[in-house]
Amino acid sequence: MAYPTILPNIGNELAEEIDDEISRAKRHGEKFASLHEAYGVILEEVDEVWDITKQKKRDRDAVHLRSELIQIAAMAIKAIQSMDSLVGGTV
Repeated sequence: MAYPTILPNIGNELAEEIDDEISRAKRHGEKFASLHEAYGVILEEVDEVWDITKQKKRDRDAVHLRSELIQIAAMAIKAIQSMDSLVGGTV
């Protein structure tokens, strides 16, 4: 999907990759059911980045790292989109 250039700090290609990841994640539900679920999913992705971080620099796979970081961004956005059901009061 092509987007107009409205995210100059992110860039269209990266924005599309994050958006695609959000779409894939929606197979597990449009929104997170709870803040615990959102935290757990994001933590799992961060743990995967931590595993890569512990590797020697020469052994790190750039494609895998990029994919994990995109997943973190996508899950953070999904959590933001779920805010109305995660907190009390008005968002």
